[in-house]
Amino acid sequence: MLKRMRRSFKRNLSFLKRRFIEPVPPKNAGDRLLLHIGCGPIKSPEFINIDAVPYAHVHIVTDDIGQLSAFADGTVDLVYMCHVLEHIRRPMLERILSEMFRIIKAGGVLRLSVPDFDRLLDVYARAGRDPEAICMLLMGGQDSEYNIHYSIFNRRSLEAILRKAGFRDIRTWDPWNCEHHDFKDMACKAVQIGADRIEISLNLDAVK
Repeated sequence: MLKRMRRSFKRNLSFLKRRFIEPVPPKNAGDRLLLHIGCGPIKSPEFINIDAVPYAHVHIVTDDIGQLSAFADGTVDLVYMCHVLEHIRRPMLERILSEMFRIIKAGGVLRLSVPDFDRLLDVYARAGRDPEAICMLLMGGQDSEYNIHYSIFNRRSLEAILRKAGFRDIRTWDPWNCEHHDFKDMACKAVQIGADRIEISLNLDAVK
């Protein structure tokens, strides 16, 4: 209870700070432009942070990531979205990915992490077919309008969507050994079922 109160206090303090002080955009070597969309409370000094929730470190506060007019065509080196796509209504996915394709430069990367439906089925099976074992990971916490899941993905389905959006080279990435990922987030998430540790995220890099 005390831990939750402290977390809530820090969050509210962060919101208050953002009302009066706008964070300074990062300056990376070679003027590389990196975006962290749906960053939440995570703050990494390399990234321009974009979120619907106004944390103190969020540079752009928006709940419409299908319209990022602050960025010109082909100017962004890396867009990172961790456990964001599943929160987007399915009819909107094409528009969101088209916008990512627009702003990313040739050779740039859309880096994604989403719950892997195939691995969630593994968790479900090994948990004795108990829906509670995967309910939150599959459907979201549903404690706010931003924490509801509308889409499911596995490797085949997500690859097909990315190729349709125009991305050409799609490969997995390792959150424990990867450039521009010096923090722990849901890309690293694993579920322990008895002696089994199941990593539940599908982590893909899509190159323009």
